[in-house]
Formats: sequence, structure tokens, C-alpha cells
Amino acid sequence: MKKLDTEVLQYNYRAFPGEFIWELNESTPEGHLPLTNALRGTQLLKSILSHPAFKPTEEEALLEKAAAEAEGKIGVTGLKGFMDGSKSKRVLKSDYSF
Repeated sequence: MKKLDTEVLQYNYRAFPGEFIWELNESTPEGHLPLTNALRGTQLLKSILSHPAFKPTEEEALLEKAAAEAEGKIGVTGLKGFMDGSKSKRVLKSDYSF
């Protein structure tokens, strides 16, 4: 039987590329996180990043604090202070009282 001109080949839709690795075995690259893309979404990534292994060390926390203090001093006199000064410092809340 001959195909009609309107018939086309149907291809199976694949949501993930062929090189996506589903199994955890010896050939799986180190650091590979299976099923972290659209299957589980942002909640899984949030859980992973909130793990204690990702918490900053005391040294990193001190460096961040020093950098924030330095930015604060520079921001008052520099261009960054001008840009930050134009922003509102309070959270806007709707007031529906008349």
C-alpha cells in the first residue's frame, strides 16, 4: 500500500538528549547529578545547596564580612553609593485605609 502525500514519518519525542546518563556506574563522570534537570526542579537543587558541605567556612565568612564593610565605605563616596542612594530603603506596603 502506498503512503499518502500527507503522511510523514513519526519520530519518537525525547525530552532528554541521548548522551544524558541515567545510571550511576563506573563509566558515569565524577560529579554527575542524575535527574537534576526538569525532572525534580529547583527544590532538589535548593536541598543540595543547603547541605552542610556547601556552608562557608569561618575564614570565608570573615572575608565576606570584610568585603561587605569595604563596599559600604566605598559606596558612600563612590558611584555605587549614588546608585544605591536612589533606591528606597523601606519595603512598600499597601495602605488601603481611607
